[in-house]
Amino acid sequence: MKIRIAVVTVLVLITLWWMWPQKVVLSQSEYDIAVALYRVCNQSSDEGLAKVEALLAEAENAGPNGDDSSLQPIIATAKAGQWKAAAKACRRVLDDQIVP
Repeated sequence: MKIRIAVVTVLVLITLWWMWPQKVVLSQSEYDIAVALYRVCNQSSDEGLAKVEALLAEAENAGPNGDDSSLQPIIATAKAGQWKAAAKACRRVLDDQIVP
């Protein structure tokens, strides 16, 4: 019985660790864009969002790895009109950049 509880506990801990959100690491240009995106989301500015999206596309084309930025889902959320949710997500990404 104790072995089953131990195994279940270990499995739960492994599952929690695997599903725990990982910190997002941004390049310097992505960080600057994230700051602008946060401001745009707080202002609910469609025009500003278009500019930020263009800046991000330009930065992605200039980048060496060609991966999609972690800011893309935030932009999609803002485009859907969910400005507060996008601002919160952007803030979490910016908080991840703080080095203790």
